[in-house]
Amino acid sequence: MDRLSILKSAYEILENVTPLRQDCSSLCGQACCIGTKSGDEETGMFLFPGEKELLAGCEAWMSITSVGHIRPDLYLAGCKGSCPRNLRPLSCRVFPLTPYLTENEILLIKMDPRAGQLCPLARETDRSVLHREFVKAVRKASVLLISDPGIRAYIRDLSRMLDDYTSLPWYRLFGGV
Repeated sequence: MDRLSILKSAYEILENVTPLRQDCSSLCGQACCIGTKSGDEETGMFLFPGEKELLAGCEAWMSITSVGHIRPDLYLAGCKGSCPRNLRPLSCRVFPLTPYLTENEILLIKMDPRAGQLCPLARETDRSVLHREFVKAVRKASVLLISDPGIRAYIRDLSRMLDDYTSLPWYRLFGGV
């Protein structure tokens, strides 16, 4: 299966599942969907390899910015407030979870440690607060995604970045919140 087909299949797997059985945006005021800026630095969600091409034509509701200084093929999607739900990027679909590859290449589905500042669900230590079907769909989509060598490398790099993030003293002191 080629990368575009893999991405489209992952989108389908994650299309109709959400972290909670009801709309979780009432907990945070849609913090994960509101475009924000921190000084001159735009924030957003990283795109998986190939998503920039898949999301071509979405400039009306999303900005896509290269962050090649981190990784040559890395792009950041910045939401402008609302999006066609069927076109939201993978990072949005799996939020507040993230696929994670251990040093031994074992795939885990983890609570994204960066999400704690936005998402009340990410502050929970017990992942069982999340809808079981959502967690299963994230795992199924992630297994499919790592079948592509480029996406697997991206998830591996992301995992090491998250390792670095969680080793920061402030994170250890405050639990990421």
